[in-house]
Amino acid sequence: MTDQAAPEQLNEIGYYAVTHHPADARKIFSEATDAEGLGLGSCHISERFTVKEAGSLAGAVAGRAPSLGIASSAINHHTRHPVITAALGSTLNAITEGKYAMAFGRGSSMHWKTIGLPVVTEARLRDFITMLRQLWTDGYVLEHDGPAGSWPVLHNLHGLEGGGPPIGLVAVGPKTMELAGEVCDWVVLHTFFSEQATTSSIEAIRRGAERAGRNPDAIRIWSCLAAVPDHLSEDDLIRRGVGRLVTYFQAYGDTLVSVNGWDQSAWERLKTSELFIEASNAGGAIDATASTETLLRLGEMVPPEWLDASAHGAPTEAAKTIARELELGCHSVILHGAEPHEIAPMVEAYREIRPDLKRPVATNPGLFA
Repeated sequence: MTDQAAPEQLNEIGYYAVTHHPADARKIFSEATDAEGLGLGSCHISERFTVKEAGSLAGAVAGRAPSLGIASSAINHHTRHPVITAALGSTLNAITEGKYAMAFGRGSSMHWKTIGLPVVTEARLRDFITMLRQLWTDGYVLEHDGPAGSWPVLHNLHGLEGGGPPIGLVAVGPKTMELAGEVCDWVVLHTFFSEQATTSSIEAIRRGAERAGRNPDAIRIWSCLAAVPDHLSEDDLIRRGVGRLVTYFQAYGDTLVSVNGWDQSAWERLKTSELFIEASNAGGAIDATASTETLLRLGEMVPPEWLDASAHGAPTEAAKTIARELELGCHSVILHGAEPHEIAPMVEAYREIRPDLKRPVATNPGLFA
């Protein structure tokens, strides 16, 4: 009796770890095992300040499923001292043997003000990313004084060949997309992007790269599709579709609606409704705190086309949506909001129609092959 051959690894397909709420950090292990068995290329980790500290989860994945690429997609540049962030990157780069990539996000300005941290600006991100690369390359930075902050001495004498991991951004608006093209190795487009938003974002990334004198074809671009498998319960379907979308609206609804070219009047009705305001003020993310009844009522105010920008429906239809993101110019796709065993049918359906990649991609989420 022979063991069944492992499936070909799909380096262009990733998943997000521990996305259910309330989060169960122990899921990181079974998810990683299932993802490896399914042949997914990488695990992406979005940090939440609960039981989802990115470094801990990344280490768990590296130990459980060594074939997977791993990405922090995203952490925030100012929630750790630069020396700690540099050590996080060099440590994970070492234990994954070069399969780790680090991405930053801007987050919510209101949240940063609430917890006493500065608002994240383009200037601060540009300064920090430039400084972090120098820290990994040279081993130290002396007398840094810039938009990201001031430090007399920063050090990261990691002793590794090739410096640190590739650096990326998780972006929403066009200015951040241009910044990513200017200074980053890879980019993750935000969840619930329409085709218009996807193509305009790719154009913005390329524009930023060209303006900086960089090769725009050298930047790996990830689409991020909310994955809503059709076999889920009614509660799960509404929570992972409408629930996730309106949770993003809590932080940057105006930007997301604008980028997508969605109906502004529909957005005004939703964001000024008593229901949305009450759900937003309930003490956390809507997808984690709202009842199914509340989510169903919110869903009545969400135009159906807003939810079309997700991998949903029958596995064959979800697979076509995944392939379409590659046709639009993305190099890779993250299936967000569902565990690997839940997305297995759509991944297998995708294998049946898998297109020839315009450019082969590496296991490391920030690199090409």
